[in-house]
Amino acid sequence: MEQQTQAYKIFTRIGLNNWHYIDRKVLHLNESINFFTGHSGSGKSTVIDAMQIVLYANTDGRGFFNKAAADDSDRSLIEYLRGMINIGENNQVSYRRNKNFSSTIVLEMKHSITGEKECIGVAFDVETATNEIGRLFFWHKGSMLPGDYRMEDRTMTTGELRDYLQKHFEREEYFYTSNNERFRRNLYDVYLGGLDMEKFPRLFKRAIPFRMNIRLEDFVKEYICMEQDIQIDDMQESVRLYGQMCRKIEAAMVEIGELTRIGEQYGVFMEKKDQLAACVYRREKLRILELREEIEKLQDQMGLWKGDLEEQRRRETEQKTLETDLENQYHEINIQLTDTGYALLEEKLRNAEDALERLKRSEEKWDQLADKLDAWEQVETVSNDTLNRIEKLQAGKITGEELEILKKALAEAHQEADQEQREAASEIRVLAKESKSIQNQLEELYAGKTSYPRELTQARSEIEKELYSRLGKRVPVRILADLLEIRDERWRNAIEGYLAWNKLALIVEPRYVKEAMEIYETLDPKKFWRVSVVDTERVVSEEQRVKPGALAEEVKAGEDYVRAFVNFLLGNVIKCESIDELRRCRIGVTEDCRLYQNYQLRRLNPDNYTKFAYIGEKSKQQRQKELTAQLEKLNRRLETFRGTEEEARKILNLEYLSDTVEEYQNLLRDKKEKQQKEKERLRLQEQMEELNSGIVETLKKKRSEILEHQNAVKEELEKVRRQIWEKERALESGNNSLVEKNGDLIQMERELRGSEQDAQLFAEYLKEYRNPRYGKLLEETEKTIEETEEECERQKSRLVEVRTDYLKNHPQRDFSASTEENGDYEKLLKELQCGELETYREKAGEQARAAVEHFKEDFIYKIRSAIREAYVRRDELNRIIRNLDFGKDRYQFRIGRNKGRDGEFYDMFMDEDLNIDPSTLSTSMNHQMNLFSMNHESKYGSLMNDLIRLFIPPENATAAELEESRKNMEKYADYRTYLSFEMEQIVEGDEQRLVIGLSKMIKKNSGGEGQNPLYIALLASFAQAYRINLSARASRRPAIRLVVLDEAFSKMDAEKVASCIDLIRSLGFQAIISATNDKIQNYIENVDKTFVYANPNKKSISIQEFEKKEFGELVTEEE
Repeated sequence: MEQQTQAYKIFTRIGLNNWHYIDRKVLHLNESINFFTGHSGSGKSTVIDAMQIVLYANTDGRGFFNKAAADDSDRSLIEYLRGMINIGENNQVSYRRNKNFSSTIVLEMKHSITGEKECIGVAFDVETATNEIGRLFFWHKGSMLPGDYRMEDRTMTTGELRDYLQKHFEREEYFYTSNNERFRRNLYDVYLGGLDMEKFPRLFKRAIPFRMNIRLEDFVKEYICMEQDIQIDDMQESVRLYGQMCRKIEAAMVEIGELTRIGEQYGVFMEKKDQLAACVYRREKLRILELREEIEKLQDQMGLWKGDLEEQRRRETEQKTLETDLENQYHEINIQLTDTGYALLEEKLRNAEDALERLKRSEEKWDQLADKLDAWEQVETVSNDTLNRIEKLQAGKITGEELEILKKALAEAHQEADQEQREAASEIRVLAKESKSIQNQLEELYAGKTSYPRELTQARSEIEKELYSRLGKRVPVRILADLLEIRDERWRNAIEGYLAWNKLALIVEPRYVKEAMEIYETLDPKKFWRVSVVDTERVVSEEQRVKPGALAEEVKAGEDYVRAFVNFLLGNVIKCESIDELRRCRIGVTEDCRLYQNYQLRRLNPDNYTKFAYIGEKSKQQRQKELTAQLEKLNRRLETFRGTEEEARKILNLEYLSDTVEEYQNLLRDKKEKQQKEKERLRLQEQMEELNSGIVETLKKKRSEILEHQNAVKEELEKVRRQIWEKERALESGNNSLVEKNGDLIQMERELRGSEQDAQLFAEYLKEYRNPRYGKLLEETEKTIEETEEECERQKSRLVEVRTDYLKNHPQRDFSASTEENGDYEKLLKELQCGELETYREKAGEQARAAVEHFKEDFIYKIRSAIREAYVRRDELNRIIRNLDFGKDRYQFRIGRNKGRDGEFYDMFMDEDLNIDPSTLSTSMNHQMNLFSMNHESKYGSLMNDLIRLFIPPENATAAELEESRKNMEKYADYRTYLSFEMEQIVEGDEQRLVIGLSKMIKKNSGGEGQNPLYIALLASFAQAYRINLSARASRRPAIRLVVLDEAFSKMDAEKVASCIDLIRSLGFQAIISATNDKIQNYIENVDKTFVYANPNKKSISIQEFEKKEFGELVTEEE
């Protein structure tokens, strides 16, 4: 065949040093078919994996190591280099190589025509203590180095290899680097003959395990029709800019719509405002009319009041004249009575009666005083002299001097009683307070509670409350006495007495004590000076030792921090029975509460173990008894003091002559004078009786009649004057009201605001009422205003909502949403309608023309060209495999139009009438996307619009949406999207030629039949990768032709294996085929060289090489 004359590179040798279970080995490869065989685990994959490290320039290996054996293999580079033996307990790994060493993998290649050799490889330095690996990829001209890259009994290090290359080769004859990527570029571009550095490794990796877990059509698409890098950046930028312009136009149209809706809503709002203004005008006008009506009524009323006032003043004049006449008449009669002497007697009688009235009051006061003084006879402390003087006073026979002595004696008795009363009241208050306290304590004790001092419970409550505020949860603050119990009652008094106030210390859990102490600092020191908080955190953290026989042994405590504090307080206090024992201790106490401390013997305060006993239930019982006795004693004292107070109060209520002596002497004198005045009144009455006969009687009767008439006139005059005053006040008020109302009217008329339309509407409104009742009309108008205001507010709220939605959609607009003006929105609407929209349309037209140009040059023609190139590659591959005999079957590749939805685009791309003339595009939105001539507009215009939109990335998209857009762009920029890929089997019959599509049938065939087309596709892809199909006359660099297949033909019989190997041979590949030794008979007749692998002890791999003739003879001898 023609491709056999093409120059290519042949792998001639593989050199391995310190690789897995291989210490040193050089394999000599045949230029055609090499066969690796041996039992499973004999080391075949070990050599293949070494080759892959070099061919991929990849030292990771986890993507390809031992994949023929298992897809989930996790073998690593360090395991290959050090020769892992096994993994023991605790994942302990054992290796063959446990000292620092170096390894090399070298592949030697030969030019098929000139015979020139070159080597590619990698060297490793391994630090076994840390498993650190140093690497060096290298290439050099010529054969493998003498000594196979070893120095005496060890492998060259990377440094030694670098020095060797520099010393023995010219600069252009070698290359080395520790950078994988850098070596990989040279490897594929130069050393291996210009291979695709992305596709070749992928193809090579899949070929080795040859499981073909990819669909046949996808395999053909991926490896027969290679992806082409169609640059769409310029086209995409044009489309993006066009899309941006379209979106701007769309956004402008949307914004215009939003602004239009704002304007419409503003119109509705303003209509309601106008209605409201008309109603307000009507209300103000009605108020003016109502006020005018009130002024007129007031003026009429004031006219009536003035007439009434004139009439009342006339009546006043008449009554005053009559009053004067009567006064003269009364005076005349009095003169006549005076001439008779009766008037003088009458005057004296009045004076006598006035004096008697005064004297009578003095007598009553004296008698009351005498009666009050009777009570002193019941007071035991009063002397007999004092009582005698009281009797003299009551008899009216007391002298001034005696009265002075009595007054002094009673005052002293009063002072003494006052002193006794104050002292008794003071004692009662103190005792009552103490009694109340004891009663409260008893109530708490009877209720099962311990009665603690008030300041202690207040401090606990304050700390608990603040802890809750700070920590957000309730933290209990307890009292030490509540947390303790006493084991032996004999020692109760000693414990209670010694602890004293310490047993009332506040206890908080150690983790909260710092906060509790900080809160304690804020409490009032004057009020809570006796309260203490225990540092439980510190006391529990330090060791609190307890001496043998210490008082602490008699106290039970639950929490460890409480126990620690008790040990601190009582751990050094020793229980003693006698004075001698006390003296032997630093601190000792007896059960009868004798304390020895500081070299002093004293007794504990009894109150601390009686009144103030708090520890345990028995302390409560003891306290109840003590407090009950105290309460009874207090109550008895209270009764005594209350009796004293009552007696003193009675004395204080007695008369004690608080006025002056002169006052009492005057009362006594008035009492005696009263008798003389009574005699004088009687004498005057007798004299007047004598004068009452005759003319005096007549004058007196006439005077009485005149007096009655005077009183009647006086009442009438008073009545008239009151009416005049009322009318004057009414007129004054009316005048003031009239002035005020007129002022209000002027102000209301001045402030009245309204348009001519409002005035016209009001006039029409008022015509409907013949006799309008302005009050009722105002009520109706107020209701209408309220309803209109509510509707106005609703429309304004709706306007604000519409504006707010708009401003959210357009945050760059800094307009007010609540303003009652719409100027900014109306101005912007005019600008958008008249300015920006037209500018966007013009720019969109320009971008549309640019997008069409780029679509035509960068996309449509390149896709079309790539599809045609795919057809050329298809035809070349079919030409290669057409005449190959693969058993009874023949195969061919079929590439054509995509049968799915994307196939519609294929027709558009491949239509020969495609003709785009950007200069004919209109700037109109309806014609900017017309990318075809008029003949194709009806067929492809809409389709092209859809395709162009796929290349417009969405704005303000999420990460997921952008990723989906990117994938769509990649998909539709790949010409293979528009094609379908198939491999067909051609069956030549006697009567007809049958063509079978294999994509669906391959799963229904037997194992061998199913593998045949996969091998065809695989080998065709290698032929493509190595450019075997190129003409010998084509200028290119020689490339390798190596194919490695591990367990490749496991499901084929000998005939199928032979056909596959013949196909490999006929295509000109150099092959390495790997299979276990149980399949050896299917291969032996068809391969050129056999490599037999063995690894009997799983620690050392041996490899024997046999040429075809040698291996055939060996097999014959064994038979």
